[in-house]
Amino acid sequence: MLKKDQFYKDILDGLSLFYESRFIRDIRNTALKYPTSSLGNALNRRQTASKLWLLDSLNETHGDDLGSVHILGGWCGVLASLLFHDSRFNVNHITSFDIDPSCAPIADSLNADAVDRRVFSTETADILQLRYTADSVQINDQKIGACPDLLINTSCEHLEDFDAWFSALPQDTLLVLQSNDYFSEPEHVNCQPNLAAFQEQAPMRDLIFAGELEFDKYTRFMLIGRR
Repeated sequence: MLKKDQFYKDILDGLSLFYESRFIRDIRNTALKYPTSSLGNALNRRQTASKLWLLDSLNETHGDDLGSVHILGGWCGVLASLLFHDSRFNVNHITSFDIDPSCAPIADSLNADAVDRRVFSTETADILQLRYTADSVQINDQKIGACPDLLINTSCEHLEDFDAWFSALPQDTLLVLQSNDYFSEPEHVNCQPNLAAFQEQAPMRDLIFAGELEFDKYTRFMLIGRR
């Protein structure tokens, strides 16, 4: 009998050849290397649909040149990988931040090609501890890089002190923020009942997109603009 791991490996191997996709090969390698990780959840239908919606909306409203990107709450690095493998976008560098130290090696594996090209890196950090100045980003008074051109946070519902975090964001950086109304999830401490409430919580002086994407269990909200 064919073992389950070999079964899925063979399927993903075949798909990677059919689609000539490094993305699928990296998913296969990461799933085999980290079989007990949360990668499956990060790649589920709702999570993937939410990220593809983000990519489409960002391209339609902003264009293809993204420059340097910070993804806050980057988890397993799925969004970064989707950005790198989307031919519509030009990306100089992506840094993925997550407070969970187990996320970094998974994200590095999923973005192996970008790591090899030195255009992807991870930081294990509490994003509430990030400090933005005119020309740099710091953690505990240590400079970790320049201020990004684009800052993405698709998990605003997880931020207990959202107001303090939002008020500290750089004003000239393009922001892409997502939240939801999935109140029954225990880890969601900052859900919003509707899109209008999310807009009120995260006011933008230059709002270029506000929308919602409905799923069976919840609705996801998204804002694109500058604070």
